[in-house]
Amino acid sequence: MSCRTSQILALTILLPVTVCGWTARAEETFKLLGEKEIRARVIGKNITDGSHWVIYLRPDGVLISGEQGQKWTGAWKIRNNKLCMSNPNLEALDCNEVWMSGANIRMRANKDQETLDATVEKHSAN
Repeated sequence: MSCRTSQILALTILLPVTVCGWTARAEETFKLLGEKEIRARVIGKNITDGSHWVIYLRPDGVLISGEQGQKWTGAWKIRNNKLCMSNPNLEALDCNEVWMSGANIRMRANKDQETLDATVEKHSAN
């Protein structure tokens, strides 16, 4: 078998596998989290868009938010398998379902509403 034939054969086998792998990553599978999973995967970490804002959910129920130089402190709780966080513009806590795929997080209040997409990262004290 010539070297060229071996290369073509390898591409014929590997290309479909590689394309399927890309497709699987492009179609991330988000899983709805319950209370225990939210505590394990989100609490004590940062939720961020990577450049504009960050929300740190301290294990003691305190929420610390920073957005483009502005910081404020609030509170968070988990109620009925939803993550509820204070919002400086609202009196009541804002509760959202939490969906995750790897480090990607998607939060939404109801199925018919838009999602807030972000990333969960290890918290580092600055």
